[in-house]
Amino acid sequence: MPKPERKNGGKLAEISGVLPKHKLGPFVPQKQSTLFLALICAVVSALYIWGYAHRELTSATQTATVVLVLSVGVMGGSLLVGILYALLRGERIKDETDFYEALLNAQSDLGEGLIIMEEDRIIYANDACHTISGYTSEEFSAMPSFLLIVVPEQRATLAERLRKRIQGEVVEEQYETAILHKDGRRVDLEISIKKFNVKNAVRLVVIARDISERKKIDNAKNEFVSWVSHQLRTPLTASNFLAEMLLAGDDGKLTIEQTRSIEKIYDANQRMISLINSLLNVARIELGTLVVECSPTNLAEISNSVLDVLRPQIEIKNLNVQRIYDREMPLVNTDPNLVLMIFQNLLSNAVKYTNKGGITVSIKRSAQNVLISITDTGMGIPKRDQENIFGKLFRATNVLTKEIEGTGLGLYIIKAIVELFEGGIWFDSEEEKGTTFYISLPLKQNCCSLREPNFL
Repeated sequence: MPKPERKNGGKLAEISGVLPKHKLGPFVPQKQSTLFLALICAVVSALYIWGYAHRELTSATQTATVVLVLSVGVMGGSLLVGILYALLRGERIKDETDFYEALLNAQSDLGEGLIIMEEDRIIYANDACHTISGYTSEEFSAMPSFLLIVVPEQRATLAERLRKRIQGEVVEEQYETAILHKDGRRVDLEISIKKFNVKNAVRLVVIARDISERKKIDNAKNEFVSWVSHQLRTPLTASNFLAEMLLAGDDGKLTIEQTRSIEKIYDANQRMISLINSLLNVARIELGTLVVECSPTNLAEISNSVLDVLRPQIEIKNLNVQRIYDREMPLVNTDPNLVLMIFQNLLSNAVKYTNKGGITVSIKRSAQNVLISITDTGMGIPKRDQENIFGKLFRATNVLTKEIEGTGLGLYIIKAIVELFEGGIWFDSEEEKGTTFYISLPLKQNCCSLREPNFL
């Protein structure tokens, strides 16, 4: 049974522009002109040979004729070389086209969808795209925008990433999104977007992998982690309460040794509760069950409250704290509890990883956004670790060598919260000199339309 012909919406060389159509070069005329000039060359050469043989050409005529014959001969040779070059180049282009077509077909056979776009319009889609989405390559090419099949709550985010990629701005190499299958069901994808130029046109290559099954497994895992965390938190909360009662002397005065032992129990219990709370937050965020309750929020007050809690640690290290708050900063319609988590994580990290110098907290208004920056003069983040710093359970190598406690979940959680608010988070860091984290949040947030965060 013959193998069915692949239909990828057009020839790769013609669609993508990577390999041009075969055309003869500017010095290679069409067949008729070539034959005509070759005929002239032959006639002139024959006349010269006849005249020379009959001694009817003068010396001047012979010289002129030799020049003419040589010129025509050179032109004929150039034509012949041009034709041979064009034929060989045509074969080479065909071989290269066949090679790249074979590579793309192999990628399709592996289940990876590949799309070539001009801005957000699809001009090429391989067979795997049909398997993933249910749409044929012809239907893809007829779509005015790729964003039409993206789930509504993620269209704006993906459109912004496409815009940044086209303009050459830095965006994540890979991230997750979701599309609507032709039959209406949701399909979770992991996509990569690359930009390349064809002559004066900018084109995007999108590689898509169906991760729906992986997402189901992750959700089941997160539900299990959430259940276990709840089961663990109940007895830990009880033991924490009992330790507080003992330390307060409710059951009688304790000896110094007893007090130290119970303080150790209390501290270990607090670390366990903190870890469990982090795991619960991760599970809620990834399952899309995180509760968001917005209200007019004073960011400076939240920052000050966190600094007050951290004051004992700040005083022990003799750190200088500078607060730069915009006096005209309005109240921000956001969730104060989630914003508190952001400040708690970034400020506690700044204190934890800074042994000398100081910390600067800045809150300023910028157009329609509020810009928060937290700067420290601490350990900094090694260059090799910076691309992974927002990863789940990731900790920088210089922190691990000094055995500083941490879960590796804090930055992952706050990045998800910032994205939930449709904001941005980034940083500048140099090892042994310090780090600055920046957070941009919209001043006006419609909390009723907040989307679920997009995870990598």
